[in-house]
Amino acid sequence: MMGLPDASSVAPAPHAATAMATRSRRSWHRVLMIGLVGVVALALMVLGVVALVTGGLDIFKLQLAVSRLRLFGVVLQMLIVALVGLRWRALVSWGQRRGIVQAHEFDRVIALRPKAMAFLCAYLVLIPIGPQTLFRLLGLG
Repeated sequence: MMGLPDASSVAPAPHAATAMATRSRRSWHRVLMIGLVGVVALALMVLGVVALVTGGLDIFKLQLAVSRLRLFGVVLQMLIVALVGLRWRALVSWGQRRGIVQAHEFDRVIALRPKAMAFLCAYLVLIPIGPQTLFRLLGLG
């Protein structure tokens, strides 16, 4: 009768511990790099604002010019949401080819289109359009 080996005869694979340590080290490196990029981006933004102020540029005029461009960003996001709604089946098929959507989930995800569109429309109203714009359009503010 063949039994299970005892604990003394089973040794862990020597490369298993090193693979886990390397993987853990890589994930920490990724987190540190993302944090470093964020700090550098923040520092560059602060330096940019300081350079604008010391250069004599009127920040309020710059804000007014940039706020006019905001409408184009909102329109672009609305077009993307409309494209997602119109091409939902193609988007889900792409997700299936990439392994994001499994074969047994396909029909259920296709049926989630109304909920996904409701979520995306709520996002548009709350974030890019915002309450201030809605109140102004309704004559309340």
